Amino acid sequence: MDKKKVIIIGGGISGMTTGIYLQINGYDTEIVEKNADYGGACTGWERKGCYIDGCIHWMTGVNPGSSYYDLWRDTHALTDDTEIYFQEDFAFFDFGDGRTFTVWADADKLEKELVAFAPEDEKEIRRFCKIVRRFQRIEGPVNKPVDQMGLGQLLKVAFTMGGDLYWVSKMSKISCSDYARKFKNKDLRSFFEGYMAPGYNLMSMLYMLAHVTAHNGGIPLGGSKPLTERMAARYTSLGGRFRLSSEVEKVRIENNRAVGAELKSGEFLPADWVVSSTAAEHCLKKLLGGKYAVKKIDERLADMKNYPIYTYTTVAFKCSADVSDKPLGAHLHMKEPIVFDRDYHSVTFRNYSYDKTMKRPDGCVVIQAGILGGDGMYYWWKDKKEKGTYREEKEAFGRKMLELAVRKYPELADKLEVIDVITPCTYERYLNSRHGSFQGFVHTSEGKTLSEKGVIKGLDNFLLSGQCIFHSGGMPPAAITGRFAAQRICKKDGVRFRYDEKGRTK
Repeated sequence: MDKKKVIIIGGGISGMTTGIYLQINGYDTEIVEKNADYGGACTGWERKGCYIDGCIHWMTGVNPGSSYYDLWRDTHALTDDTEIYFQEDFAFFDFGDGRTFTVWADADKLEKELVAFAPEDEKEIRRFCKIVRRFQRIEGPVNKPVDQMGLGQLLKVAFTMGGDLYWVSKMSKISCSDYARKFKNKDLRSFFEGYMAPGYNLMSMLYMLAHVTAHNGGIPLGGSKPLTERMAARYTSLGGRFRLSSEVEKVRIENNRAVGAELKSGEFLPADWVVSSTAAEHCLKKLLGGKYAVKKIDERLADMKNYPIYTYTTVAFKCSADVSDKPLGAHLHMKEPIVFDRDYHSVTFRNYSYDKTMKRPDGCVVIQAGILGGDGMYYWWKDKKEKGTYREEKEAFGRKMLELAVRKYPELADKLEVIDVITPCTYERYLNSRHGSFQGFVHTSEGKTLSEKGVIKGLDNFLLSGQCIFHSGGMPPAAITGRFAAQRICKKDGVRFRYDEKGRTK
């Protein structure tokens, strides 16, 4: 019997995960990627002989006890020889005039640090750290979609997470900004207001800190590019094929059934199934021509207030000095703001000297300086593109960040060189993403959690996958939805889903 053919649009984490599991389960798959390389948002590139990592700041699921760990091992995102770096100083905050504290990757140490910094807020600090510890044990089901679970599995999930769902729900309805008002110390208020993207709910912050302090958030040495190379090698070793530098123009539909993909070159790729792991808006409006609706996604796309995105404007420096004594991630408060669509008073410096694989033979390393923004930042840069001043504004931003870096670290004068500037328009061009987002919708206190099946009503043999349909995005949701897409196809076709070549099932 001939193998069923599946075209997967998009070669990022989600697309490759779908391809890997479908190849294991006997399908013939081809990943079609618009760019010259795979990886999607999980990428890295070279500038002036330096490697610039474009994705992994920390990665959930590196602990073998985590529910995500098997997923990373199945896809070879993590292998036996992948070395994980666990940073003790997860983030360093400098508010000026000697007012600093460190967010330690240890809940007890973090609590002690914050109490020493703001003793007037001891009671609320201890309460916050207690909730962080509670969130350490919270992990959603990732082995299979909830709608495919049997009664026994559902009861197990309910028993495991029943008490935690109360806290997840409660913290989801509190914004970081509102929570910040509980603190008397102005710098702690600034920390809670500005650490996450504007509008973020407290649950997201707790979830992040919980994984880090539980030793389940680390960084694979080598960064994003080697990780996607391992996944790509896994995919092709199973017989999967990449078609790079090939952009899909639209999904061909006959009698409300997806039958393949039409490329911009005019070539048609027939298929029994089509999976789109591209940005949801791009898929719905462009690839499907706006003919099909997904209510929950359409509602979020129309409501930027409750469902904004987040993005970055980043400068990459080549640094010829030894900066191993500097924090890995330093969040600096600026009295004089950087102005885009609004005033930005915080910039994050990320120091890559911790990763021995990223150092050049001459000892040079990369430092990145970034400012986190949202829809407004994207529109600001888009306006500059339309007016023809985009390049000049990028160069001006690079100079501003260089001045700021030297002001903060005078010993680096003449040791830093701007080698790249990344804007929301960069993400939009590379990912076809909404307003230059590199993840999904921001988890606001007024918004609702998104968990879409990827099934589009009225359209057969087609699935959406990717971080845009599952919570607030990131690498785990991308991989989870990729596996779920493969599982849904297998179930629809009556194929017993296997996790590896040896027939392992769960």
